[in-house]
Amino acid sequence: MVNMNTVSSALKNFYIMPLREDVNLKADAFASRIMRTSTNIVGYNKIVRAALVGANGGAGSGSETGALPASGENVYVNLESDTKNLYGTLEISDKIVRSATGRNAGSFVNILQQEMETLTRTLKWNMARQMYGDGSGKLAAVQAATGSAVLTAAPGSSTRHILPGLKVDLYPAAGGTAIATGLRVVDVNHLTGKITLSSAVTCAANAYLTVQGSAGYELTGLGKLFGASTGTLYGLSRASYSWLNPYTADSFGAITESGLQKVIDHLEDSYNVTVNHINCGTEAYGHYLELMTSRRAICDASILEGGHKALMFNGIPLTRSKFMPAAAIDLYDTSLFTIDQVADWEWIEGETRQVLHQKPGYPTYTATVAKYCDLMCALPGGIARLNGVAAPAVKPVLIANAESQPVPTKAISA
Repeated sequence: MVNMNTVSSALKNFYIMPLREDVNLKADAFASRIMRTSTNIVGYNKIVRAALVGANGGAGSGSETGALPASGENVYVNLESDTKNLYGTLEISDKIVRSATGRNAGSFVNILQQEMETLTRTLKWNMARQMYGDGSGKLAAVQAATGSAVLTAAPGSSTRHILPGLKVDLYPAAGGTAIATGLRVVDVNHLTGKITLSSAVTCAANAYLTVQGSAGYELTGLGKLFGASTGTLYGLSRASYSWLNPYTADSFGAITESGLQKVIDHLEDSYNVTVNHINCGTEAYGHYLELMTSRRAICDASILEGGHKALMFNGIPLTRSKFMPAAAIDLYDTSLFTIDQVADWEWIEGETRQVLHQKPGYPTYTATVAKYCDLMCALPGGIARLNGVAAPAVKPVLIANAESQPVPTKAISA
């Protein structure tokens, strides 16, 4: 018989491991290659990671009988961040639980399985999206609206980060107090940029949507690392430490193999890193395929951890992310990154050690899975983003019509 104890036990012992594997390894190709660790957690909510600055000072040369080089200890700087709180909640009605007896037990298991699959899929999407965000939680900016439930994406913004069913908050362009909270996304038309909400709202131009309750509480993602070179990052002034600022190109132009390799060489020569992952926005990825076509090159492929497919550029995996700026290419040394976490994804349990809890005043039970972590990069200067990647200047070479060519024949012996 299905009851609260058996459901809680199933969530703790059967469903949590697949959820961890899916979210950690299958959410994003780049994220799947980053080490997850708890060694840099201080207290219960602080991350302190020691970053080595430059080289050891003890190297040198000298005369045959002269003094040996003086020692020079390693120079470290502490990178600090607060852990971000990531949650996912599912809800099951009391009626469904009570009906799960006899022959209905199997249908309840199917419902629970569907709820878990949907929750896991949403957590994967949210984790991957935050990896490329700037911590603000912005999903899309919208045009001005007056008493309307249908909003339109603002010029230069996109609806690709909006999903039907999401609960979102609406903020004015300057931030501050939310205009409306807990709105449900009813529909999204990605071709027209129309976003239909569950309630009518009024807002000025460039107001923006966030996932419910998430504004300012999301991961320190790549958008933050590649952001303005002013202000602070990980508690340090970016103006005081040039290595806190990644290499960026505002307008890279027509994609070429030599152009990509020059930037890789610059990173590796300047910071003694090893670029081992190339990440492309959708448009830039298409331009890379055009380049390979124009050269009649064979695009070797590889399968990364988590099952992600990657092309290969000079032995470096090259992948596509829908969460990156469409016309951008990123270059990473993945060993520079860690996901520093208090612990892996786990259910929040009450005093009774139960995963499912009744929602006060409602005939429903909820269960919440949580992870407390942040994305850290020990050397932001060792990564790069190339914006404005354009189509290759060389046009694809057309292959002669196969029908006009003689077809070789080979005798088949008996």
